[in-house]
Amino acid sequence: MAPNIGVMELCTDSENIYNEASLAKYCNANVTIFTTRFLYERVSPFFKNDKDDYNWILQQKEETLPSFLKRIEEYCNNEIDLLLMNTFDLLPHHQIFYYLFRPKCKVVHVVGRIEKFFGEWHPITYLPIKQFILSVLFNMSQFIANRTLSKYDGIWVENRDAYNYAISAGYKKKIACLPFQFYRGVVQSHEYSDKLKFITIGVLNNYCRDYHGLLDAFEKLFDSGRKNFTLTLLGAPFNRKGFQIIDRCRKLIEKGLDIIFYTEYVPEEVMNKKISSADIIINPNYVSRYGTGTFGAIAKAMQFAKPGIYPVKSLHHEELISSSLIYNKIEELPSIIENLLSDPEAIKRLSMNALVNSEKFSFETVAKKFQESVLKSRLIDL
Repeated sequence: MAPNIGVMELCTDSENIYNEASLAKYCNANVTIFTTRFLYERVSPFFKNDKDDYNWILQQKEETLPSFLKRIEEYCNNEIDLLLMNTFDLLPHHQIFYYLFRPKCKVVHVVGRIEKFFGEWHPITYLPIKQFILSVLFNMSQFIANRTLSKYDGIWVENRDAYNYAISAGYKKKIACLPFQFYRGVVQSHEYSDKLKFITIGVLNNYCRDYHGLLDAFEKLFDSGRKNFTLTLLGAPFNRKGFQIIDRCRKLIEKGLDIIFYTEYVPEEVMNKKISSADIIINPNYVSRYGTGTFGAIAKAMQFAKPGIYPVKSLHHEELISSSLIYNKIEELPSIIENLLSDPEAIKRLSMNALVNSEKFSFETVAKKFQESVLKSRLIDL
């Protein structure tokens, strides 16, 4: 008898919906997806012509979060064997509703960053008042999230570092350890000629990534006479800081740098095309913001078989080491990029390694791990 699997994401990670639903469907499960109308629009392009193969339950236009969660709970009680639940690390007044969410089926939480549930308390900053409020809310959220997580039947983490962290933090329930992403088998042959195409992926702000440090590196290269590169910032600006990054890009373009940026949400088909045609991914993420979580850029490198340049301690998949370049501080970027610009053969070697490495994360390979680690005896006995 085919298991009935639910996939629930009501907040941010639309791509997780597609990945988890696809893996479950490959394992011959009946799949129901619980999400918002906004995320439904975002994730629909991933499914292409297969969208109708899944049962969709969407939050209604005027439906509140607690009402929708209650409707999901009732559906799960009657129709679902195992629920894969994604993001619930939100503000305290939202998390209370997730704490009260208790379906009778098995529930596995898909955890992107395990430290959010077991990490140290955030230091209270008393001034300015905004920081005081945020630090208090952060600690309240972590308190509730930790107690919410303990009510579920297990967790799914994406790499061995996260698994080891959960064990060391005292997590006693079952843990599945396998990637959230898989290799899509889309490779564009390397055609580097006059310009090396760099791409960075993610929302434009200074909270998660040091975009100004990245732009400093490329401006320094340009000032030294290097012009054989393009840089694409693949993400929309978020708040005032994001638009400050856009203003900086405009000034650099006026100066002569070849930079491409976007001022609004980048559709999936555009993102895929841009990543496929890039030579190398470069992301100046702040490691402290992610811990054992996998950067979106690293996940895309895995999916699209691309080499990457990342900060130290950010690469939690050792399978990608031979297609990655690591820097200790962002001031090292100009010399790393300079070496690549001077040696096109190095890019070809990295690209070949990236293809070999990504094949280790093929859909079939990840699906088999999913079936063993998530669907079978470790987390659920169907």
